[in-house]
Amino acid sequence: MKKNIRVLFAIVSLVVFLSTTFTTNSSAATGYQGYAIYRDGVFFNYDWHAGIMDEPYSDYYLPVLHHAGSGDVVKWDSWENFLNGKNFKGVYRPNEQPSSAIRDAFVGMGRNLRTQQIPYNVMYQVYYDTSTASYYVQPDEISSMRCDGVVEYIYEWYYYRVYGHDTLWDVTKNDYWIRDHHGGTAITPKYQALNYLTLVTSSEPKSN
Repeated sequence: MKKNIRVLFAIVSLVVFLSTTFTTNSSAATGYQGYAIYRDGVFFNYDWHAGIMDEPYSDYYLPVLHHAGSGDVVKWDSWENFLNGKNFKGVYRPNEQPSSAIRDAFVGMGRNLRTQQIPYNVMYQVYYDTSTASYYVQPDEISSMRCDGVVEYIYEWYYYRVYGHDTLWDVTKNDYWIRDHHGGTAITPKYQALNYLTLVTSSEPKSN
């Protein structure tokens, strides 16, 4: 049942991706699309900020999808706004290498999140009402989230494990204990990248 739900949603997300993409007629992710990106400068430079590459390279128009923080929502943004004058720390992927088609699905899910106008929550990666959300929390059931929650929700929806104990790792599953396990400082963007993902490159992902 779980796989069927995710496969169906993967198809829907891919359709969204193909219908909204700014790039040329491509049905497979190119460049760094679908990979997570990080920069420093958070909490007096103690932590990082996270996003997802929506476009193949940083010098494309609005290449980043991220949650910019308090008072903002999940959105597309420019590379300059993502960096916000801070230092780029790298491009990361799930530890299990995703296919180009799955990276398409990552982008599609990110674009789905973007349409939901999801506000910020500093305490929880992904917050929702456990009494009303579906067994797997749909994008329109998310009431708030953090920047690292955007990365984790997208990856774990497609069963690419990021953070959490064996019974508590799937942040997309409607469960009080899972929701709270992914909260506070138990997981942060920097800790997420350095301990639960694989570095692709530490250089800015430019097209040339």
